[in-house]
Amino acid sequence: MDRYEFEVLSYLAEHGPCVYRVRTLADAITISASALETALAALRADGQVTCLNGTLSATEAGLEALEPYRVRRAVIMAAGFGSRMMPATADRPKPLVTVNGVRILDTLLDALIAVGIRDITVVRGYRKERFDDLLVKYPFLRFVDNDVFEQTNNISSAMAALDRIDDCYLCEADLYISNPRVIRKYQYCSNILGSHSLESDDWSFHIVDGHICDYGKGNQYCYTYYGISYWTKEDSARLREDFAQVYREEPNGTDYFWELIPLVLRREHYAVEVRVCEKSDIIEIDNYRELAELDPSYPLSD
Repeated sequence: MDRYEFEVLSYLAEHGPCVYRVRTLADAITISASALETALAALRADGQVTCLNGTLSATEAGLEALEPYRVRRAVIMAAGFGSRMMPATADRPKPLVTVNGVRILDTLLDALIAVGIRDITVVRGYRKERFDDLLVKYPFLRFVDNDVFEQTNNISSAMAALDRIDDCYLCEADLYISNPRVIRKYQYCSNILGSHSLESDDWSFHIVDGHICDYGKGNQYCYTYYGISYWTKEDSARLREDFAQVYREEPNGTDYFWELIPLVLRREHYAVEVRVCEKSDIIEIDNYRELAELDPSYPLSD
């Protein structure tokens, strides 16, 4: 199916039967009303969408047509120390720090599970034994150890789970997910989450011809980068090759952030889109003070 048909069908599958106004549905999918009507006509002709008494819904044939686009795997990079979160990380890694009683990592895991993803690999490093606590709630998790996390950047976590990167979400573990819908059940192309910013002093990027470019720290009229991405089977194969080559053969190859490989160093190999989210969908907790502001149970010294 083409891109517009996919977006319409996956939206109906994820949101369920409803009476939709054409304009409301077109705005939600971010296409024109005419493109929506063309896509709906094609989907109805193929028996993938029905309209009964004004209610649009995906059919069993439609759900079957979406199966090749269903994401079934996730790799989560959780090896780092989180030094700026001290003293909260003195006895546990940052993803296991609680915010108002909920572990940061649980918000991502619950979002993945909500769309049926249970093939989840967590790459652990600092205080790795503490991740065993997750097995009480998530007994199906697979752990991979990164024992060189202190001497390398997070590309070493990608290397530790290299054989698991295949048609999957590739996520950082220290993001507090306030809107679980940022994890979608179906994906059409490789993409990275980003929120639109007039100005950002954080890692961010521009979009040219629909694809990410100019990735770096500090931009204007840009998208702020969030460490939640999806990679198709084809791009996953390229990632495995490029990660291994950079890590093993490039000078200082162990010092890179993993995302620099597809977005900067080997950008010509990829055409990565932005999947737009709101700033309120994901809370990045960069330091202990921000943690204390969110959760008053953490004391702040004068």
